[in-house]
Amino acid sequence: MLNIGMNRGIYSSAKAMQTTTQWMDVISNNLANASTDGYKTDTIAFADVLVKNMYANGGSGKFLGSVGNGPDAVVESTDMKLGPVRSTGNPLDIALQNPKEMLAINADGKTQYTRDGALKVSPDMFLVTQRGFQVLDDRGQPIKVGKEGIVQISPNGEVIQGTQEIAKLGVYTGTFTKEGNNLWSAPQPTRVNDPALATASLEGSNVDAVATMVDLIKINRHFEMSQKSIHTQDDMTAKLFEILKR
Repeated sequence: MLNIGMNRGIYSSAKAMQTTTQWMDVISNNLANASTDGYKTDTIAFADVLVKNMYANGGSGKFLGSVGNGPDAVVESTDMKLGPVRSTGNPLDIALQNPKEMLAINADGKTQYTRDGALKVSPDMFLVTQRGFQVLDDRGQPIKVGKEGIVQISPNGEVIQGTQEIAKLGVYTGTFTKEGNNLWSAPQPTRVNDPALATASLEGSNVDAVATMVDLIKINRHFEMSQKSIHTQDDMTAKLFEILKR
């Protein structure tokens, strides 16, 4: 029975190491994107799994409590709160003021969404993101500008060149899912008719770099504790075998 208990302890510690590694990956990715415009913090929640009730007298006696077999990730989510907005002075920079809204873009032939509002005009005169993805208007079409006149964006999403409105940004709300590279997808997003934008501004990442670094240190300690627990239980098992051999 003692050996079985030790094996369960080793399994629980190993499970904790596996889960901690997963948690560490999420935190590390957040920290790596602490300066990525429009990035949203990922979070992860855990629960104890395979809980077993323990009773005295071989299972027929008094209830002694329950024993878990280690934590497991049960929920992964994203914190959509608004990041800090800073002024850039660039008339093509925008910051979406509603945290539930996204800007539509054409990413390699597929409509996707982003909150990174750092825009520019491409050599072929299309409005694009810094990575070169075409920005879409409220009809789902790429926005092409002329060669003459300053291009700027109004607080309600109008793309203006000189004194003429040439398009309106496609801004959508809905249930968005991260796709990586600061891009999102949505099954059936709803177009926002009158979006609210902070112009000549950008929304920064909502990652709290200091708190995230502290979390990463804590997670590393949890991993080390679980690792140490395995070594301790393995030593105890070896000593038990030595006693049984006598």
